[in-house]
Amino acid sequence: MNANMFSRLWILVRREIWESPVAFKWTPLIIAGFILLVTILLLIIGAKVDNEQVFTIDGIRMYAQMDDAQQRLMAAGVMFSAGSLFHQIMFLVVVFYLAGSLYDDRRDRSILFWKSLPVSDQMTVASKILTATVAAPIMYLGGIAFIQLALVLIASGYGLMADINIFTEVWAPANLPRVWTVTLLGSLVQSLWLLPIYAWLMFCSSWAPRLPILIAVLVPVLIGMFQHFWSFFSNFRLPDFNLLWVILERIGRGVLPASVEWEQIIHASESEPSFVPKEEMLMSFKSIANAFVSWEMWIGVAIGLIFLAGSVWFRRRATDS
Repeated sequence: MNANMFSRLWILVRREIWESPVAFKWTPLIIAGFILLVTILLLIIGAKVDNEQVFTIDGIRMYAQMDDAQQRLMAAGVMFSAGSLFHQIMFLVVVFYLAGSLYDDRRDRSILFWKSLPVSDQMTVASKILTATVAAPIMYLGGIAFIQLALVLIASGYGLMADINIFTEVWAPANLPRVWTVTLLGSLVQSLWLLPIYAWLMFCSSWAPRLPILIAVLVPVLIGMFQHFWSFFSNFRLPDFNLLWVILERIGRGVLPASVEWEQIIHASESEPSFVPKEEMLMSFKSIANAFVSWEMWIGVAIGLIFLAGSVWFRRRATDS
């Protein structure tokens, strides 16, 4: 891709963000404000219950006496938990954005204007999918970083009240630069993991006459139900392959903090009674790399590229009707 094409693509991505400010700009700020408000209210209630902060300060001092591994585990759990709501809402935002990304241009007939510009249909489709898979995670990371930094500052205030070293007991275990780096890489790999689902939504948006989100949901649901009942009534057993279950499993699995490697934790706890979870099990560079190089990842990417090619094909033949 030459510099001119990259510049056009960047302008198109900025246009998408400009046309959907609530989804990509204001929503992460609203989520951050909501989490911060709830945190402050809980602290106020706690201050009313805990007279003179005696139990709170004792708890902070007990935390300061833990070893470094336990502190890092607790800090990572708090940091990633604070970001999990952002990831869940971002997924819903991206789903509805992609479902209407190509349909809305046809519905309001603005497709005629966009087709009159020197921008190819491939560039248009690419800009929309890049907005969902790259721009959205970066913008939501801003909200995640804000709330995580706010939580660390609040913890530092309580740490000063408890007379502990906030740099070694609060900031060092939190390790915000690493958390932000892992979160961003994990979000980008997660977008690649979900590419077949995202591309399917765009594909439906490129040709659906009405309600593309409903069509995108109903088609796999009906296919999955048909597979289920056909296998049950013909062979009296559940199907070995069910499209709906594959989609739900792909959404549920991933590399984000909400997708903690529970199987690994359960297996380790069963084989080792003295097993203690580690910070790396929440999410690490290794788990991101493993997801990136898995064959399931690239089969999904290939399927997603097919759907994107279909979206370009329908976009090229779209009319104002």
